[in-house]
Amino acid sequence: MHTYIFKDRAAHVIAIELDDGNRAVAWHRAEPVGWIEFEYPSSTSSDATVTLLDAFVAPAYRRNGIAHTLLAYVSREMGGPIQISVTARSRSVEFDALCSNLMHEGLLRSVS
Repeated sequence: MHTYIFKDRAAHVIAIELDDGNRAVAWHRAEPVGWIEFEYPSSTSSDATVTLLDAFVAPAYRRNGIAHTLLAYVSREMGGPIQISVTARSRSVEFDALCSNLMHEGLLRSVS
């Protein structure tokens, strides 16, 4: 298990743990405050990437950079951008804005 520790915009100390499965969890004071689930590629080709399945941040911790940091950390650990399907976007205006920003930074890649 890998751990990354950072301070969010509200100065909470957050630890992100990437388990051996398909989940990264953000913790604050031993309580989970956010997570993302992803799927490893079925192909071993060099352009196969991890696919984002779901993301959540507790309402009290939103708009503090936790989702962004979770996705950036997983992207870095996996060695490239995370794929997201076009249909997965449109869950909310906030999620769409996050995805757009991450695509601009090269951390997410949209697929149809």
